[in-house]
Amino acid sequence: MSDAPSDRTIVLNLLRGAVPERADEISKLWLDHGHAVQVAPSAQGSTMNATSKRIKFDTKTIDFFWLIGFSAWRAIEVYAPALTLAIINGATVEATLNVDQERGQFEQDYKQRIASAQSLLDTADTSDIAWPDDVPMPTDRRESLTNGQDMAVFDLVALGLAFALLHEFKHVQARALEATEQIPEKERQDRAEEEMACDTWAREFLTSGIARYASANDHSYAQVEQKRAMGIALAAVTIHAMTPHHAHWGGGDYPPIGDRIEAMIGGYNLPDASPFWVFTACLLVSLMRQDGRRLDYTGASFREFVLTLLAELR
Repeated sequence: MSDAPSDRTIVLNLLRGAVPERADEISKLWLDHGHAVQVAPSAQGSTMNATSKRIKFDTKTIDFFWLIGFSAWRAIEVYAPALTLAIINGATVEATLNVDQERGQFEQDYKQRIASAQSLLDTADTSDIAWPDDVPMPTDRRESLTNGQDMAVFDLVALGLAFALLHEFKHVQARALEATEQIPEKERQDRAEEEMACDTWAREFLTSGIARYASANDHSYAQVEQKRAMGIALAAVTIHAMTPHHAHWGGGDYPPIGDRIEAMIGGYNLPDASPFWVFTACLLVSLMRQDGRRLDYTGASFREFVLTLLAELR
């Protein structure tokens, strides 16, 4: 008999590890709903969805979270210098990007990384793409990584993936409630509104117990909040990458992607000096540059840039 943990147990352990202060609550919710975890065969596109009885995903989608995470991390080295100059000189981001003589090759390499990661969605299997030499292969063993930077990205990817799974878990609850209470179709929550509600619930679940965790583990509240917030920001970028360009403005069952990013990233009250603002500003600049949008914005801090760019994405 195999002692390998089930897919359901692996997902549960990931969630418990991402939000350890709420581990018992996660286990109780998991037990109450009794839903399954189904790993589907990899195919073109991405698979991550939920019904009243199960959460379904494929391993290629997990690989996509990993590859986007390790690729998006490089946004800091590409865009932070120009943003810093913009803050110091009172210039627009567009102007400082244009005078940055060294940015060109860095940005080209960065865009190629993101494009390579996105190409994973067009294939049937991870093995169909050329995996970047400097990105470790996906693993659930953090200790197997060889340097501190990779371990830091591992943590953020795990938090981002936990956010996505918590989002799907909220869908499980919504479907189960509809089935149990036999809610008529016309009285059910609008599906686009439900997507936003699931994002908000997942963010709240990851962040509402921070004070308890920080106190029990000799961390400051800001230290824990900034790490969780950075993981959620990475989830937002990954969801943006998974969303076809024609669907960015919403429609049908999905809200505009800018509204989702705002729900995930907006509203944090971290100090201006927090690395969260640097990381997130660079991520948002990268999204706008990928869309070919001008960045004629000024700001006195990375935080101010984040608030401005979030408003422009909506």
